[in-house]
This record gives sequence, structure tokens and C-alpha cells, in this order.
Amino acid sequence: MAGMSIAVCLPGSAAKRVDEAVAEAMAPFASDGVGSVERDVWDSYRICASLGLPVLAGHEGDPRLIADRPRWDGSLEPALPGECAGGPRGLIDFRDALRAEAADHAGRVWDRWQEVVSRHLAPDDESVFFYRHLAAGGTRDSYGTSREAADYRAQPAVRAWVDIAPELARPDIADHFSFGWDPVGIGQRSREEYAATYAFSLLPPRNVLTVSGWWYELGDAPLHGACHGPLECVHEPDFGMEHEGVQSYLLALPAETLLVNVHCHV
Repeated sequence: MAGMSIAVCLPGSAAKRVDEAVAEAMAPFASDGVGSVERDVWDSYRICASLGLPVLAGHEGDPRLIADRPRWDGSLEPALPGECAGGPRGLIDFRDALRAEAADHAGRVWDRWQEVVSRHLAPDDESVFFYRHLAAGGTRDSYGTSREAADYRAQPAVRAWVDIAPELARPDIADHFSFGWDPVGIGQRSREEYAATYAFSLLPPRNVLTVSGWWYELGDAPLHGACHGPLECVHEPDFGMEHEGVQSYLLALPAETLLVNVHCHV
């Protein structure tokens, strides 16, 4: 058996009955045949601040924050400074300023790449050269020093980007902006999609149980708590399975919506 955490989203009206509201939201996903969905998810859980939700700076003492619940032996699990077991969405830190800076910088990166491509032949993605290398009998380990890798780097647009990228490097925002990867992918998305991807990349991936009862666990199709299984479910999911969809959902929640970090034994 293993453990996982999920952010349970509750209406703000549940603030005075958090434990009961979490239990009601979690019940359909219980194991041992108790829950209503066909895939058993958890056999025990606890509202927990460890690996929990980051508190918005300056609000660490707000009484609306949700406290860690004791373990079976009555002890509390140590939480990192600035983390809580939950609270109103408006008190949770979604790194708004840094995300805005990342989106703005990603937009500039996208614009510069378009300038490069406009002056050169459109380059092929590095995957073209990698699979050409494999087809010639090479291996993944030998690709980096292969003729195919050199051919990829010799493309005029890629060579030009090598000179430009240091001016745009911002590893202080995100590792992505160190540019140690194939730049061709920059232009494979719209400016808006590229900017959003690297704004959302600053937020950790989370499992989420939505207000309307959808269980989103990383890597699995969402489950609706009112339905036994996906074949009979007639409900429209709140969003897709992508990291961006989860984060967009959390960011769009009203400020009074409660987010509760629940650690499950699964």
C-alpha cells in the first residue's frame, strides 16, 4: 500500500464543518466496497499539513486556515514553514507574481524564436534526427555525439538560437529558461499556449477532488463520485486531465472556496 495527497475543494459554506464535509466528499471513493465508484481509491485518510498547501505570505496566522489533524497516536506530523492543511482559496499562495513574470518572459521567448525562424528555413524537430540515428543503428546513449545530432545543431535557425538564448536565459524564473533543450518546440504551440505552459509549470502538480465531485488523480481518467464507472457516467468533467487544466480550475475558484489537503492511504 502507498500514500497520496489530494486537494479536496469544498464550498465556503463548509467552513464550520470541515471534517464532516471532507468525509462526505471522500465517501464515494472509499475502498472495501463502501464507495460508490468501481475503482477503490483509499482505505484511510487524514487532513494533513505535511506536503500541504502554501500559505499566502502575511497570512500565516489567519484563523481561517485549517489545522493539521492528529495521527492515530495523537501526534502531529511536522509541516514545512508556510504550509497548512487548508483554508480559503484566497489564502493559498498560487505564486501570482512569479507566474505573471514567467508568462511575460515566455511571450518574449516565443517572439524571438519567431524572428529567428522568419530569417531561416523552418528547422526540423530534434526527434527527426534522433530517430534517424536509431534507424542507422545508433543508440540513445550514442546520439549526443553522433553525426545526426551534429546535423540537428547545424540547422541555421538552431545555430542562430544558440547565440540568442543566453540573452533570454532566466533560470531564476524556471529551469526551462536555461534553454538546454530543442528550441523547435517553442513554435509548435501558439504564443498563448506557450506562455500558459510555463506559467503553470511553476505550480506543483496536484491531485484534486472538485466541488462537483470529480476525482482527478495524476495519470488516471477522472472519476465522478455519483457514478459507478465511466461507461455509465453522464456528467461532463470539469476539465481535461492535463496539469494546466487542474491549475486553471484551482485558480478560477472563488476566494472563499475551501481547499483541504488530504493524505490518503491507498
